Amino acid sequence: MLLTTKIHSQLIYSFLFKLISMVFVFLTTTLTLRYLGNSSYGIWTTIYSIISWIYLLDFGFSNVLKTELPTLSSKDKHQINILISTIYVGIAIIAIAILGCYLILGFVISYSEFLNISSTEVNFNFLLLINLLFSLSILIVGNYKSLFSGTLKTHLVEFSLMITQIIIYLLIYFISNKNLLSDYPKLLIVSMIFGITNLLVGTFFTFKFFRSNKYLNVSFSLFSFKTLKIKTNLGLKFFVIQTCMIIIFSTDYVLIVKYFGPEAVANYDLILKIFQVPLLLAIAGLSPFWSVFANKFAAKEFVWIKNTLVIYNYSFSIFIIAILVLNFFIDEIIYIWVGTIIDTFNTLLLTISFYVIFRSYTAMYNYFLNGINKINLTLYLTIFGAIINIPLCVLLIKTDIGVAAIVIGTCISIFPTTIILPIQSFSIINKKIKDLKNG
Repeated sequence: MLLTTKIHSQLIYSFLFKLISMVFVFLTTTLTLRYLGNSSYGIWTTIYSIISWIYLLDFGFSNVLKTELPTLSSKDKHQINILISTIYVGIAIIAIAILGCYLILGFVISYSEFLNISSTEVNFNFLLLINLLFSLSILIVGNYKSLFSGTLKTHLVEFSLMITQIIIYLLIYFISNKNLLSDYPKLLIVSMIFGITNLLVGTFFTFKFFRSNKYLNVSFSLFSFKTLKIKTNLGLKFFVIQTCMIIIFSTDYVLIVKYFGPEAVANYDLILKIFQVPLLLAIAGLSPFWSVFANKFAAKEFVWIKNTLVIYNYSFSIFIIAILVLNFFIDEIIYIWVGTIIDTFNTLLLTISFYVIFRSYTAMYNYFLNGINKINLTLYLTIFGAIINIPLCVLLIKTDIGVAAIVIGTCISIFPTTIILPIQSFSIINKKIKDLKNG
């Protein structure tokens, strides 16, 4: 009963914190767009999209923490510390390797020429490097999110993200309105604001976690190659899934800027951000279930899990209705938000609606399967989606339906998971319930 109460409170707090975060994301987007202008904003969103890939390239170790911590007894402090220390050191090694690969590849190709991006304000390759250095640092300190999630305190993760968004908004608002740092490139200023804020907030919450859990610590002396080797098997599965998700979800910006230009990215980003509000709210509200499912499955509370999934299916109809209603008011929302009118096409709105519905519906089943470490089928489906995604998008671009072609390609790539993962989840839980009754 206590755990159920904790789940309910986490859901409420996570939802509220995410809602406030989204408000400030919208406010920050408006400020950033006006501060940078359409072309520079398109470059910035492309950089931010590319850099966001880095946060997923941790070989799945952060997900290992979220999956393993809820199943470990708090009495086994030494094993928990070995796991945490090994993950931290492992991710640090990955960060160094990513930086090395980036620098080596930089001698072979020019990133700005490859993406067909030119900026007179600041060198794009230098700007990308600055953001990369920030993101690699954040990759390491960002483990606090998995630690809080693994100890069933996911609402604190959303709280930290809310604080980050508020600070970023206030800094950009202050600098743009007071016309400060006018001698420096605006793209560089925005990069520094995002990078430093995320790094400082992440560091603060990392210290907060370990101060609140004094029996836990990170130490190089606790690093275990044996533990790293064992957890790498699970971590690599998460890593491959994450890499495939990068290809499916995050290459849209790159394809748009390459085939349609930076201004098309800016318009697409505005529309997608609005449709992502219900998506991100849903994911925030559901995020505690990853660790909760791991805990409940280990406790053999299979009926509770099944009832939760059934309730989710019924309640998801409300989400679908909300997405459909959003289509009718998108132009007005954009005008109120940024004070301008952009071209919105029915095909693009419809395809983005399907994209958001597919991603949101699958989230709950992903959390369940991830929490109980049944991810092989998810692995195969995401690999398939990643293989067909880019060629399919490029092929559809030739049909002259504009940016919508890329969204259609993404929808087709993720559709199999939308159908198959729920079937797999109910099959697993029904079998467990049957075995428990018979046994």
